[in-house]
Amino acid sequence: MDRQQAQARLNEVQALYREWLALLPQLEAAQTEWQRAAALIAQLEDFYAHEYLPLHDAVAGGLALDERTEGEYRVLSEDAIFDALGDANRLAWGWMRLAIAALDPARDASA
Repeated sequence: MDRQQAQARLNEVQALYREWLALLPQLEAAQTEWQRAAALIAQLEDFYAHEYLPLHDAVAGGLALDERTEGEYRVLSEDAIFDALGDANRLAWGWMRLAIAALDPARDASA
């Protein structure tokens, strides 16, 4: 490798490192957001498992509750929370697959 090639390679790797440094705070923030999302979904899952059906049935039986929203689906609608749980599960598996691929690159090649 001559001087010009070495300098070009050094510049290329320095740019990769600079890009990594720019992404690092965003990746750390994404982890924090994921932890918050996991806490939210745990609360929604608990509601869905223990309170949804009795409350849904009470409203269907005439209990008058204000179910107006700010534009999102109503939590007592048939699939709102169920779909959210599915989305969270899909995302969690996606994060796990990304992490495994990053930690064990050979695994991806042999799969």
